[in-house]
Order: sequence, then C-alpha cells, then structure tokens
Amino acid sequence: MALPFPYTYYSCDCFDSAAAVPTAKRASHPPPADDEDERTFDPRNPRSNYALYPLEHLLYCEDCRQIRCPRCVLEETLNWFCPSCLFEVPSSMIKSEGNRCTRNCYNCPVCTSSMTVSSLEPPKHPSNDDTGGLAGPFFLCCPYCHWSTLDIGIEFEKHTGITQQLARIKNGGQVVPSLKEREKAREKRHEARDGLAAAREDISVELSDAADPPAQEDVFSNLSSFYKSQLSLGASSHPFSPHHDINFSSPSSFSRIMNLYSSASSKKQKRDKPPPMREASSVAEGLAIHTSSSDHAAIQDLKLRGWDHTLTYSQKNNQLDQSVRFASELRPSPTLLCTKRGKRCRACRHILSKPEPKITSTRYKIKLLASNHIPRLSIRALSASLPLPTVPSSAAQGFDYSHLQPSATIHFLLTVSNPLFEPVRITLATPSTTMGKVKSKVTILCPQFDVGANTDVWDEALSSTPARRGGPSDSSSANSTQVEAGKIWERGRNWTSIILEVVPGIIEQHRGLTFGGDQKYRDDDGLVEDEDVLEIPIFVRIEYESDVAVEDRAPGTESTRPGGKEKREEAFWSVLGVGKIKPLQ
Repeated sequence: MALPFPYTYYSCDCFDSAAAVPTAKRASHPPPADDEDERTFDPRNPRSNYALYPLEHLLYCEDCRQIRCPRCVLEETLNWFCPSCLFEVPSSMIKSEGNRCTRNCYNCPVCTSSMTVSSLEPPKHPSNDDTGGLAGPFFLCCPYCHWSTLDIGIEFEKHTGITQQLARIKNGGQVVPSLKEREKAREKRHEARDGLAAAREDISVELSDAADPPAQEDVFSNLSSFYKSQLSLGASSHPFSPHHDINFSSPSSFSRIMNLYSSASSKKQKRDKPPPMREASSVAEGLAIHTSSSDHAAIQDLKLRGWDHTLTYSQKNNQLDQSVRFASELRPSPTLLCTKRGKRCRACRHILSKPEPKITSTRYKIKLLASNHIPRLSIRALSASLPLPTVPSSAAQGFDYSHLQPSATIHFLLTVSNPLFEPVRITLATPSTTMGKVKSKVTILCPQFDVGANTDVWDEALSSTPARRGGPSDSSSANSTQVEAGKIWERGRNWTSIILEVVPGIIEQHRGLTFGGDQKYRDDDGLVEDEDVLEIPIFVRIEYESDVAVEDRAPGTESTRPGGKEKREEAFWSVLGVGKIKPLQ
C-alpha cells in the first residue's frame, strides 16, 4: 500500500449497492440478491482498490446518512476565474472566447511561467496615466528563462490589450488583416470589376495565401462563416421557412400547420433530414491547402539550425496551433482559466461542499466532511505504545511493522475517536481468519463498548475522573497492565481504546512457483505482490441518539424519547493495515 504501516482505510459501497443511484434509475439497477450487511468485505478483491479511501478524502451526506467518495458525488462549476489576475470571467465569455484569459495574462511557451509586460525605453518622469512613466514599445518577458516576444519579432504599442494586438501580429512583426477587412476588400473588388475578373483576382489572392498559410484563428473564422452560410441555405430550402413560396390558404397546408402545434396525436413526427452541405472549396471558406514548398522549407530549417531548434512534446502541446514545429514559431500562450466547483450527492442531490463565490477567498460555505460524522479508527502495536512486563525491553523500544513474526501472538491497540456531540455505542465485527492465501487469526477482545461525546476539552480537564485503564467499571484494575477479554484498555473524553489480538499466518517462500496457474509478480524472496501484507477488515456499527426537529425526522418514524431525540444507526466497513508478515526462512 502507499501509506506507511499502520494505516486505516474506509470503504464506500457506491458501486456495489443502489445507495448512490438516483431514485429514477433504481428500477433498472436492482440491488444484489444477498444482504450487504451479511457479506464480508474482502480487501484483496481487485474491486476493493476502487472502494477504499482515507478518511480525509471522504464526504458525508446528512440526508442519506452515507459516506460519499469522489466516485459517488457530482461536481458543478460555480464560476470561472483567471489564476494570474484573479478576474472572474462570466459563462457567456467562456462559450465565445474559450477557456483562456482575454486580458494581459500569458504563459511562457518555453517554461510555462507567467510573463510580464516590460518596456524597451527607460521609465521617464512619473505621470498620471496608467503607464507609470513607461514609454513604448512594449513586449512580454518571462522572468524565469528570460524568453521574450522580441525573440520572435513581436512588439506592442500599448501595455494593455495584449490579446487584441497579438492577434494582429505574426511572428516577425507582419500585420495580419482581420476577417472584416478581407471581406470588405473582396466586396470592393467585385463592385469595381465584373464577376470573371474578380474571380480571377480572388484565385490569385488565394494562391498567394496558400504560399503563406493563414493563421489558425483565420482558418477557424473562415470555416465558421462558411458553415453558417451553408446552414442558412439549408434552412431557406425548408418548406416552412419564410423564403419558401407556399400557399398557406390551401386546406392541406393549414391542416399540416395545425398538426405541428397539436398534441393529440401520440405518434412522434419524424424530423426531416438536414440537406447535405458541400465541402469548403477555397481558402476563404476555410480550406487548408498543403504545399510541398512548406515541407522543403522545414527540412532546410532543420538542416541549418539543428535538432535543438525543434519543440519538445510539452511545448508543442501548450501551443494553440498544433502545427508549429520550430522555436521561431512559438507564441505566448494565454493563461488557462480555473474554476470553483461544488459537490452534490449523486443520490439525493444534497450539497456536500460549496466554496464561497469570492475569488480571493479559500473558505467554504458548506463542507460536510466524513471526519466530522464518522468515528476515526487508529491502530498501533501495544508494545510500541506501552511496555508490558512480559515484553522484552528491546521490543518495547520500537516495533517493526514490516517484519511481523508468524505464529506469534501480537497485541494491537485500536483507538476509536468520536467526532459527534452525542455519546455513541460502537459494535465491531471481523472474521476470525483473514482472507487470502495467508490465513491470520484475529480476535477483538472487547467488540462492544461506549465512546463519550465530543465535548469541550475543558470538561475533561475539570472532570474528577481521568482516563481509566483496564475497564470502566473495574476500579481495582485501573492500573492493571494485563490484557483481559471483555474489557476496554483505556478511555478518555471522546475516545476509547481496546485490544486487538492478531496471530499472523505462515508464509513459505515459493521460488518459481505459481498459485493455481496464475502468473503474478514476485519479489526477490519469491513472494507474490502484497501477499505478505496483513490487512484486517473491520465492520463498524454505530448507535446513538440525536436531537432532531419534527420536520427533519425520517418519514415513518416516531420519537418516543423525551426531548425530541431519535435513535440513529450507521454502519460501514474499514480496513486496518497492520504490517507485513515475515516469511519463514
């Protein structure tokens, strides 16, 4: 396992039960035939890898009264913001401008650091304008690797509106005409000359554009306008479009129109297939023409500057245009936007976590953590926590969890902490022998006990009854260090410790052998992977009484206790990673 020994994992049965399935879908996903409470959780099952989580990674649904893992929650985006300038971006701009910051926030294409706007001229005397005494031209510079837009021949006239200026400049400083300017130039050519001469001039312009391929933004805008024109032509050919000549006074047309708005017929009307669109046939419509001259130029550039001039895999992926190949074609990348997300329960849509909408705030308005509703289990070796007279002094100084002695009785101290403000009744259960090929014996000496409420820490300091050991009702054995069955070991304000007796199984070395013909990974000692790891499944059942209002009471239940209290029960599986068993030599 990833965590050091000992560790504790909690199980979420969202994929094995219908607890996390919405009510409308439970009919198509029936629960399993056998009762889940009667099934023993197998930590060695491959599916268990997707069900075990640390307690810090889990949420809790108060309506379902169930643990919620990252697999059984729904995420919803609350807002978008730029992590560099902390400017909130509305959702309408996300759809139109994309998931990029449209201000002056850019990342270095070489090292992905945030770039700053600098000036080529030294600062003059301070002025009242926004430039702060800086005079142009301006450029973007990386403070980490010192890459700047001057390396690709791009300078800016103003220190604001970098996105609009960068879209009008190619690498080398060449100005790119906008789409509106291209359309106006084309209309002027058609108005000044006849159609044939204008078409010939358009072809010559397109051939010159093919020699110098347009930017990716221009190709996208050309394709977008081309598809819109094709959709408008398809809509005009529809029989009920305003451009179609139809006789609305005829009875057949009138009845057809009324059938469109009538809901009496149960049969669904078949939708007409959209007319087929033709493909783009020119550069102005978004057609990308491949020329061999570009390949020859790339080969010559590679021969002249070498392999170091090419881009790495990460640098190419960070570029908006995936066709770039050389360092001279790099451009600053706009900063990706981040989101603040809330989480809901997949079954009842109850809000589990919701951060504050303010961008600079890291607080949460709602955050239902499982650590505030579920008891925490922690285990450690008894010899490492308290030396016993029967334990040698060398073993009492430190316990080696990575080398558990097989067939030797080892006592572990299991501590259960209660985060609730009501006292709880804990019932623990575990199989007598662990699952897997190595059978280890496990015995819980006190399977049922009480844990106090999570009250103020000063209550324990002012209390006249300190933490007791040897059992809550046995005053004569308060200072006893003997392990006894049916009694707790130690208890405090909101925690209780019991003894877990473990006898590790015997592992024999198998070099070059397999179990049942299954080929598995083996280490240097000839052991199958994680075969020597001792994991103990523990079934935890909680019973307590909670103060609830009448409107919050579960349907069909009536409170018979004074003060409006309701009895609640919860249960879950947990896995205790004790250590590794030492193989027999």
